[in-house]
Amino acid sequence: MKLILVLNLHGAINSSSGVRKTLEELRVVRKFTASVVTDDVTTVGMLKLCKDYLAWTDAEPELLTALLKKRGMVSESKTLDAAAVKKLGYKDHAQMADEMLKGGIRLSAVKGVRPFFRLGPPRGGFKSSLRRQATERGTLGRNPKLPEIMRRMV
Repeated sequence: MKLILVLNLHGAINSSSGVRKTLEELRVVRKFTASVVTDDVTTVGMLKLCKDYLAWTDAEPELLTALLKKRGMVSESKTLDAAAVKKLGYKDHAQMADEMLKGGIRLSAVKGVRPFFRLGPPRGGFKSSLRRQATERGTLGRNPKLPEIMRRMV
């Protein structure tokens, strides 16, 4: 089963209760938070419900490794460093990312790891509109250019 990287670009302000609940289930309530979810029918339906708030793309091993290494958290104040990865039973961040991609494991299913990444705005800014879908020359929705944007956010 494939994994999807989900990025919230608007937060939950002025959203309906259904959208807010869906953002909570996806673990991306705050602006510029990202999460890893499985690619199944239920999740795709949730993403389509929140398409005016989220951008998503298929997970890439290099990007997932960079997110785990630089923005992964064990607790509110502890980062996911090499010692924490070894304590979880993985050799390094790359092996952890590969196991997640091969097994189709969500970030919330890995015990001891926070189920989301807190990111900053992208260096250099957004090159396209944050109010339009990717099919309309924007950033929202299923976006094939999202990995490049997320690399600038890490």
